Amino acid sequence: MDITHGSSREHPVVHHVEVSQTMVWLQQGVKDLRRAPADAMFYGAIFVLMGYLLIAYFDSAPQFVLTLSTLFLLAGPFLAIGLYDLARQHENTFATQRVNLWHSMVAWRVNLPGFTLYAALLALMVFGWFRVSLLMFALFFDTAALPSLDSLLSNALLPENMTFLLAYFGVGFLFAVAVFSLSVVAIPMMLDKDVDTVTAMINSVQAVYKNLLTMAVWAVMIVALTAVGFATYFIGLIVIMPVLGLASWHAYRAMISYES
Repeated sequence: MDITHGSSREHPVVHHVEVSQTMVWLQQGVKDLRRAPADAMFYGAIFVLMGYLLIAYFDSAPQFVLTLSTLFLLAGPFLAIGLYDLARQHENTFATQRVNLWHSMVAWRVNLPGFTLYAALLALMVFGWFRVSLLMFALFFDTAALPSLDSLLSNALLPENMTFLLAYFGVGFLFAVAVFSLSVVAIPMMLDKDVDTVTAMINSVQAVYKNLLTMAVWAVMIVALTAVGFATYFIGLIVIMPVLGLASWHAYRAMISYES
């Protein structure tokens, strides 16, 4: 399947969208999932596998469990490139035509320099958050006797644990806001058009700024639905993550148009 990669000479225009559009995006994501359930849930299965690997390898190390759980959310936009491509393929095919799963798996090749630089910047932010996370554990706990994850969460109301969790998730929230603002439009834009990473990120921040309330609601919906997936021991992610990825493509379409 050959899908044209748009020209960088097209000028992006950021639009204001109403909060009610967030539900429309979810509905469109569900519709796309129904058109190609196996292809979309292939990506969902990868997220489920990531969750199981996270628990299997870091069950006894809360500093890694909480950090990697946060990174699970931070890396989502980049890992969803394949889902964005599936949604884009839906726009260019008839309802009776199948999408091309392999095309979505190698979609990053259409803008290799842009995605490579974005991955490098994301890696720097991930490393920064990882170091800050370890530092916070070192400040609040004896590193020679760190509490188990179950103990930390079951005793969350204890003053020392509550202070730590508030500080930890407060700092994590700032990292998440930064990544969300830089990626919510940037990743699908780099897939859709021949634009560089910095240009895509600038437009992404502008889209968030112009739609603060809508983007806040959208971010809360993403976190809430992801939490539901986590609460089902990751099984729910096989459907939730594809729906969110496909819906995010429609969010990009709603907020960004192009003029020659």
